[in-house]
Amino acid sequence: MIENIDITKLSPHPNNPRKNLFSDDLSELVESIKVKGILQNLTVVPDHNWYNSDTKEFEKFIVVIGHRRLAAAKLAGLTEVPCAIADMTPQEQIATMLIENIQRTDLTVYEQAQGIQMMLDLGETVNNIAEKTGFSETTVRRRVKLLELDQKKLKASAERGATLIDFAELDKIKDIKLRNSVLEKIGTHNFQWELQRAIEKEKQDKNKALIKAELERFATKIDSNDGSFSYVDSFSASWDPKITVPEDVDTEEYFYTISGSYFSLYKKKSQTKVSTPWDEKQKETQERRTTLEELSNQAYKLRRDFVRGVSNTTAKKKIDVIIEYSLRVTLLEYCYGVDYDDFTEYLGIEIEDDDDEWNFDDIAERIMAQPERHLLVATYLSLDSGRDHYHNWDGSHYDNEMFNTVYTFLEKLGYEMSDEERALKDGTHRLFQNSK
Repeated sequence: MIENIDITKLSPHPNNPRKNLFSDDLSELVESIKVKGILQNLTVVPDHNWYNSDTKEFEKFIVVIGHRRLAAAKLAGLTEVPCAIADMTPQEQIATMLIENIQRTDLTVYEQAQGIQMMLDLGETVNNIAEKTGFSETTVRRRVKLLELDQKKLKASAERGATLIDFAELDKIKDIKLRNSVLEKIGTHNFQWELQRAIEKEKQDKNKALIKAELERFATKIDSNDGSFSYVDSFSASWDPKITVPEDVDTEEYFYTISGSYFSLYKKKSQTKVSTPWDEKQKETQERRTTLEELSNQAYKLRRDFVRGVSNTTAKKKIDVIIEYSLRVTLLEYCYGVDYDDFTEYLGIEIEDDDDEWNFDDIAERIMAQPERHLLVATYLSLDSGRDHYHNWDGSHYDNEMFNTVYTFLEKLGYEMSDEERALKDGTHRLFQNSK
């Protein structure tokens, strides 16, 4: 049954999942209401705090569906609006508001998570919420998992336009503090860089623990080499550790140092030699170069992932750029040529290890199914082998003009350089400052 209810008797729902109700302009809706009136009734529930026991009637109502219509009606000068009075439990009210806004794609991921949490707090199960909202149980659990994050940062990231894919990427990070740190970068050009760095950090922390455990089986940790020790080997936590116990551990004393993610293994010299400033400089240079190589490798992974994510539709729109750089590839002497293994990996094709006789005809059908995208991949692989970087052997900056072509190409396709990449490119990175 539809009733016209005085606007002064209607209140917005206090638990509406959509927090920013009027972020968009109401003027168009106001004009429509002035001309045509309200074409779709509001859905309201009785406000039990305003029950008149004398008249046996409710004096006020709470809006479940139609918050924007109510606000626009007030601006249009209406004094009453058509309402359907419903009998709903608190859980049903929240579920109804969730469904309404989700269907109109009005809710941010943050608001969805808040709404689902309210339903859980009211005693609903994940299964029941999935049935009432139309979400899958997996989606419901993922939304609730977002509430583990710092809520201010989560809300801010949603306002920056964070997507479901962005939040799914965060799941690659196990440590909640690290996840919250990266959360701050969602919606900025540094997000992918910080995400990769966090993933790499967790990998390095795990590898550091493994390397340390292996070294401690036969070596003693020292703070630095004062010249009393001979260099034996080095290990980086950026790569999977493979440590072999020396055969002479029963007769020789071994020691190790840790600098960041870098381990150095030494053994006691038979004759003590005082460490010189040159020795220390060499060690510092080696550590800086190792760090620069790690950063360069991370940057390569970002470029690679970007190219892999370009669809054929996007490639078609950028075909002029792709053709330009494809022609450059044929003219530039420094280009590497396409490695078939790399190319087929991008295509998702597995080639048998013992098949050495395959050629273009073997993959022509797959290539021509998405020719623009695969021309992009081939052009990129000819320009970027992952071996180029912006540092010299001594860790100083190298103004690599040829390598700049790679970034120029990718930026024309929509790639956004992170601050770290740009600092490596233009020589302002902190590691280059330390090399002077």
